[in-house]
Amino acid sequence: MCANYGYLENLTWSELARLAGLLPSISALNLPPFERFFPSMMAPLVVNRGDGRIVERMHWGLIPTFWHKPIEEKRFSTFNFNTRAADWLEKPTFREAIRQRRCIIPATFFAEYQGEKGAKQAVHFGRPDRSPFALAGVWSDWQGSVKGEIVQMGTFSILTTAANAIVQPVHPKAMPVILDWEDISLWIEGPFEDAITLARPCPEDELIRLQPRLAALKAALPDERRVLVEQKASTDPLLESPFLEKTLIEGTF
Repeated sequence: MCANYGYLENLTWSELARLAGLLPSISALNLPPFERFFPSMMAPLVVNRGDGRIVERMHWGLIPTFWHKPIEEKRFSTFNFNTRAADWLEKPTFREAIRQRRCIIPATFFAEYQGEKGAKQAVHFGRPDRSPFALAGVWSDWQGSVKGEIVQMGTFSILTTAANAIVQPVHPKAMPVILDWEDISLWIEGPFEDAITLARPCPEDELIRLQPRLAALKAALPDERRVLVEQKASTDPLLESPFLEKTLIEGTF
C-alpha cells in the first residue's frame, strides 16, 4: 500500500518539467516547498491527454467512469486509493484505466504504517540521495453527484506491487510501483504489454528508510538544539517526516 506520500522543495516546477518532459507551453503549477498527500486529497500528477504531458490536480481515490449514482451510495474498497497487481486486469474498475490512462505521481517520499492499532507510526521511504521519483498510477475523468451537487473531476489510484526487502519489514504485502524517470515514456504512452513490465518492486539499493538517518542526525545535535527539535516534533507530527531532516540539516525552525 501507500498510506501517504509527498515531496520537499527539491521537487520544483522546473525540475518536474525537466524530469517529466512536460509541454513547455503549459502554465506553471504552484508547488509548495513541502506538501504531504493523504487519500481523498487533490494532488498533482502527470498525464497525457493526447497532445503531450501536462500536470493536473486530481482526487486521490479512483472512481470508475461507469459509476453514475451518487458517490455516497458506493463504498469502494479503500476508495481505490491503491490498486493491487491482482486487480489490474481482473476488476472492471481498473481494467480500462490500466490499458488506456496511465499516469505518474511525483514524490520524494512515501509512507507506510507500522505498529499496533491505535498506536501506529508512519515509516517514510525515499531515494538515498533524496531525489524525486515517479509513482506509477492510473487515472480517470468522473462526473457524478457528491452530496447533491453535480461535479466533474479527475481521480487516480497508485499502483502497488510486491514489497521489496526494504519495505517488507514494515508492510509485508505491497509497496507502490516506483519508476525511473527514463521509463515514464513507456509507462504513460507505451503499449500496455510493454508498460506493464515496469510494474515490479523497486531495487533495494534505490530505496532507504528515512527514520534511521533522522535519529542519527538528532543524536549529533547539541543538547539545546536536540531538545528544540523534540519539542517541535511533539507538537507537529509532520516534523517527524522527511521534512524534519531538512530542518535538522539547515537549522531552520
